[in-house]
Amino acid sequence: MLIFVVCFGMDIRVFKTFIEVANHRHFGHAANTLFITPAAVSARIKQLESFYNTSLLIRDKNNLRLTEQGEALLAYAYQMVKQLDESKMALKRITNQKPAVYLATTSNVWDAFLNSRMPLLISRFEQFVLSAEISVREAIQRKLLDRSLDVALLTDPISDHEIHCEKLAHFSLSLVGSSAQFSDDVANYVMVDWGLTFAKEHAMHHKLTPCLKTTTAKIAQQYISSNGGFAYLPSELVAEQLNDQSLHLIDTQLQVLRPIYLAYRKDNQNPAFINDFKTCLADECN
Repeated sequence: MLIFVVCFGMDIRVFKTFIEVANHRHFGHAANTLFITPAAVSARIKQLESFYNTSLLIRDKNNLRLTEQGEALLAYAYQMVKQLDESKMALKRITNQKPAVYLATTSNVWDAFLNSRMPLLISRFEQFVLSAEISVREAIQRKLLDRSLDVALLTDPISDHEIHCEKLAHFSLSLVGSSAQFSDDVANYVMVDWGLTFAKEHAMHHKLTPCLKTTTAKIAQQYISSNGGFAYLPSELVAEQLNDQSLHLIDTQLQVLRPIYLAYRKDNQNPAFINDFKTCLADECN
C-alpha cells in the first residue's frame, strides 16, 4: 500500500529529499548529499507539504526543524523508501545481480580510517555492491534501527538495546600546525569533532578558542595548509605533510588514540557478512 502511494501519488525522490533535510536540518547540506540545488530541495519540500496540505518544517533563521506533522511523517518516509529499495533488491536477486550492503560512517571515521581501506573492502566483498555513506551519528542510529543500514563505524558507541557495538580498531591523531610554535592563545586553531570522549579530554588539556569548528578532517587540513593554523588530524592523513615539513608535529599531553566502534543490529539478517567484515578490517589493523 505504501509503495502504491509513492509510485502513483508522489515521486519517491521527494521523500528521500525530506529524509535528508530532516537528517541535516539544512537545505544546502541536503542538496550536496543529493547532488541537486538548494532550490530543487525547497521545491520538493513544498511539493510534499502541498500533497499533505500541512507544514512539515519550521524555517526559523539558522534553526530549521521539523513540525509535529513532519516528525510523524519521517517514520513513514523511511518506511516507504525502504520498501521501494527492498522491492528493487528482490528483482535484482531474480536477475542474478549482486545484492547491496549498506555501510555508513561519520565524516571523521571516513577521513581517519575508512577511506584508505575501501579498496580492500571492495576487493574482499566483490560478491556485493557496497553502498557507503557519510552521515551524522543520530541518522546512523535511526537507519540501523529501521534496517536501511547494515553496519556502521563510529568513534563513540551507540547505546540502544537493539544495536550491538564493539570496539573494532583505533586510529591515532596528531596535533599539527603550520608553525612549530604552539600555545593555548593561538588565534588560528581549528577544532575538529572527534567524538564525545575526545571533546571531554580536549577540554581538560586545552583552553583554546577555535577560529573554526568542523566535523571533517579534510576541511581542517585544507584550511591550515592554505591559511596557517593548528588542528588535531589523523596521523595517516598528514604523514606526507609531516615528512616534507609543510606541517609540524606539536607535542601534546592529550590522549591521541581514538577507538572505532562497529555497530549493527543484534538481529542483523546477514551475520556472515558482519563476521567477514570484522575479520577483514581487524586483520588490516593488526
